[in-house]
Amino acid sequence: MENNLFTKVYDFFNHMIHPSDLKLSKDLKIKRCPVTRLDISMQPKHTKFMSASGIKWYYKNEREIYHQFLGVRLTESSRNKDIDTQFQLIAHCIRNAESNPRNNARKAIRKLLNEKDSLFNNLQLIDKKKLREAGINN
Repeated sequence: MENNLFTKVYDFFNHMIHPSDLKLSKDLKIKRCPVTRLDISMQPKHTKFMSASGIKWYYKNEREIYHQFLGVRLTESSRNKDIDTQFQLIAHCIRNAESNPRNNARKAIRKLLNEKDSLFNNLQLIDKKKLREAGINN
């Protein structure tokens, strides 16, 4: 118990001294966004990705991390919008970063398989990794 508390305190101070070093001890079970790998424990428990509220928290409390990892996801045209809209756009971009490759692969594979003038079954020509990524079982 004392060792775990010591580890938490050490990691907290290490994070405060070196905010760009996001490595934490293996003992801690911190909830992280799968895209940004940032801590999302300040968000509601059911969330999987960084949400607008988590982005707002980083903007208020960890401005350096916000600019380094989150602010770069804004396009030039969205930088002129109000700050709450920017938070929503960043959260949307983070969710899309996880789902777009899977959805795009699925659309491309279905388009290839649904071609009417195909002479052969194209399923065998598609890379197995892409099929798994798209969630299509052959």
